[in-house]
Amino acid sequence: MKTTLKTALALALALSATDTWAQGLKDAYKDYFLIGVAVNQRNVTNAQQQALVRQEFNSMTAENDMKPEPTEPREGQFQWDGADRIANFARQSGIRMRGHCLMWHNQVGRWMLEDNPTKEVFYARMKRHIQAVVSRYKDIVYCWDVVNEAITDDPNAKDPYRQSPMYKLCGDEFIVKAFQYAREADPKALLFYNDYNECDPVKSQRIFDMVKKLKAQGAPIDGIGMQGHYNIYGPTEQDVDKALQLYRQIVKHIHVTELDIRVNEEMGGQLQFSRDGATVTDSVKQHLADQYARVFRAFRKHKDVIDCVTFWNLGDRDSWVGVNNYPLPFDVDYKPKMAYDYIRQMKAPLWDMPKKPAPKPRQRGPQGEQRAPFKPELAFPETDGVKEDFKPSTKNQPFQQYPMVNSQGYVRFRIDLPDARDITVSLGLGGRGGTKLHKTYDGSFVGQTEGPMDEGFHYYHLTVDGGTVNDPGAQNYYGSTRWESGIEIPAHDQDFYALKNVSHGNVQQVLFWSESTQEVRRAFVYTPPTYGQNPTQRYPVLYLQHGWGEDETAWSRQGHANLIMDNLIAEGKTLPFIIVMTYGMTNGVRFGGLHEFTAKEFETVLVDELIPYIDQHFLTKSDKWNRAMAGLSMGGFETKLITLRRPDVFGYYGLLSGGQYEPNDIKSKDQVRLIFQSCGSKERPDAIRQSTDALKKAGLNAVGYVSEGTAHEFLTWRRSLREMAPLLFR
Repeated sequence: MKTTLKTALALALALSATDTWAQGLKDAYKDYFLIGVAVNQRNVTNAQQQALVRQEFNSMTAENDMKPEPTEPREGQFQWDGADRIANFARQSGIRMRGHCLMWHNQVGRWMLEDNPTKEVFYARMKRHIQAVVSRYKDIVYCWDVVNEAITDDPNAKDPYRQSPMYKLCGDEFIVKAFQYAREADPKALLFYNDYNECDPVKSQRIFDMVKKLKAQGAPIDGIGMQGHYNIYGPTEQDVDKALQLYRQIVKHIHVTELDIRVNEEMGGQLQFSRDGATVTDSVKQHLADQYARVFRAFRKHKDVIDCVTFWNLGDRDSWVGVNNYPLPFDVDYKPKMAYDYIRQMKAPLWDMPKKPAPKPRQRGPQGEQRAPFKPELAFPETDGVKEDFKPSTKNQPFQQYPMVNSQGYVRFRIDLPDARDITVSLGLGGRGGTKLHKTYDGSFVGQTEGPMDEGFHYYHLTVDGGTVNDPGAQNYYGSTRWESGIEIPAHDQDFYALKNVSHGNVQQVLFWSESTQEVRRAFVYTPPTYGQNPTQRYPVLYLQHGWGEDETAWSRQGHANLIMDNLIAEGKTLPFIIVMTYGMTNGVRFGGLHEFTAKEFETVLVDELIPYIDQHFLTKSDKWNRAMAGLSMGGFETKLITLRRPDVFGYYGLLSGGQYEPNDIKSKDQVRLIFQSCGSKERPDAIRQSTDALKKAGLNAVGYVSEGTAHEFLTWRRSLREMAPLLFR
């Protein structure tokens, strides 16, 4: 009987232990506070990771998808897909959400401030943004990080505030306004001020003073978010406790919002990761577990004011500080570490806190600091569904490996700026804020786009510590009224603009005097391969215009107009003709001013000055029926204006994503021999089809073309030139 009873008791205990272990952190801490996690798109679409989130957590935060720039990259143009996907997963899983974040100096939509608005205009923009986002998710989001990181890190600064563009424009009033706008949108949500290095004595006092002051001014600040970006050397348990004791004097709610613990010496907002890589020994694993044990012991002590503790990412694979810093309770394969056991079982730390290692002397050679050689396999862990066939972009500088592109269109970046703190690439995330790079083991910054990019050419730039610079690995192309980095995502039909072993024409620069502008102006002229071989042979001319923000280099560099023509001529698909490309005087027009743009100044330069110059210096056929004008985007708008005002000059018209002609625009059927109109399928293809049909019904020779799968981009316009060129001068 005793043996049977002992066996039964052992079985019961084993079953109980198994059942307890099957429960997650949320269950272990049900009497203390919510346990949250920051998630990305992979976490809410991968079945294994979905199950882990549901098992372990009862609060969720969107890591990036609810931030200002990802949700509203351009004024009034909201991108909800990513945030909606995460919110819907939370709804389906019965998990509450923390909203992060509404205003932040680092990922606010550039449109909010780049035109130097007045304070009133900025407040109106901020209000519309905040209230649109808060209202959309008020059914699932129970609290918001309203303002993020407004306090400076400099302990010696006289002004305690970060000198952000928002602060310089508005002072700390913008913080008050942000909280008031959020409260109006959702009176029930808890509203938090959120910051890092929040246990530092100087910064914690500044946070306390600011919150106290702004609450007195009417800011509805309900709580303080302690980000919790710590390391195994600090803060001490006493530091965390002191900060909590301080903050609870002025707020009733404290959340630990972004908890991770690095195994190097950096913490907080520093993107300064171990340059030599982290060797994760058994002792390092123990120190990580011990530090988690210390901070959670402090958190439990203040359970009456702490509502939620959120880990910043699901596993090391997702972590913004990189897998080599071993920062989370779940490893790169989402398996629990020793630290998980210490947190869940509420164990005491085993060892004393380690002392910071003595700084290593830095060796410097002719190229600066000597670091470990870069190994892609360490910097870029494999990602489910992403093929490891990355190659340098064809638009890279000579001998530069990065950026790299794979066959699916994913892009990897590497920027070697060890002393930088924060780098974001404007490319990626479907226009929702770019690709955030993180510092890897050798001190360089690396990152991969969240998804594949559209085929074709793309402009991009870097934001390094708040400043805009180009990628030193990529060639530069003039677009957006500045020299931007460029990258090419291989298109499935790229053969038509490939550099082949065929006869090639020539692209040359010409300089001509403009009497109307009183300056020497520039144009680029493409002449076909046979040009000049027969001095008596003359050629038709296409005047081809760029879009807003670009210049006369665009069509030959970004557009590959010369290669498209060379290949068409080699295949016998088009007559050889000259192409002239000059600056369309577009870039002084600012958004909202298009209705005032007439293109008359450019018309004078083009028709009265450049065309006579070209006819005098090149072997041209100089009559209307051997002259065409076409343009992309705003260049198309110019084309329409000029061809309609000067019907005696051009006999062929082309609008490439540049609007449409209507039958009543054309005064006579004899006015034009071809009207070509095009756009991408992601633009307004119905408008092209309807306009082309109407022109045909009016008896005009009109051709409409829609580039499948493309938007307002150079692959659309390359394809359009390929389709239009064979139709000209027939």
